[in-house]
Amino acid sequence: MSASVEVHAHIEVGDHEIVVRLDDRTVILPIGVVSLAVTLHTDPPRPEELTNAIGSVADHLDDVIRDRSDLVGATLTMSGPEVTAVVAVELGGAAVLPFELERAAAEDVFRTMATEARRDRIANPGLDAILVDRIVAGSCAVVAVMRKLQLDSLTVCP
Repeated sequence: MSASVEVHAHIEVGDHEIVVRLDDRTVILPIGVVSLAVTLHTDPPRPEELTNAIGSVADHLDDVIRDRSDLVGATLTMSGPEVTAVVAVELGGAAVLPFELERAAAEDVFRTMATEARRDRIANPGLDAILVDRIVAGSCAVVAVMRKLQLDSLTVCP
């Protein structure tokens, strides 16, 4: 009986791509915060827009999982300005990184950001005004990763 090897991965959410770094491989997903944000047409976004944004990230992750099924449940770190903003909103102030983000907290921030109009989102303590138009897309990326990889938590790092 062989011992299982713990898989470590890092996901960086960028403007136009999401980069998945595994122990031995880097995969660039052709979707990022900007491409997700342009699919969110209404303010606040309609449920189907949110579902499609989350589904787009999940579909791209499927391609990685097909080759590396051990990514599901892996020890994961995640970074990017919008990922850090999720932590800041959760804390109600500046994000102190690294931070262990629980899935329930990520889902709560997602629901809050996704259901508020821009004029209300901007008043959230911790949310940098520069990211007010990007946080919903960033939240979609975070929850898509956590759902698809069946994670209870991940570490947000700088």
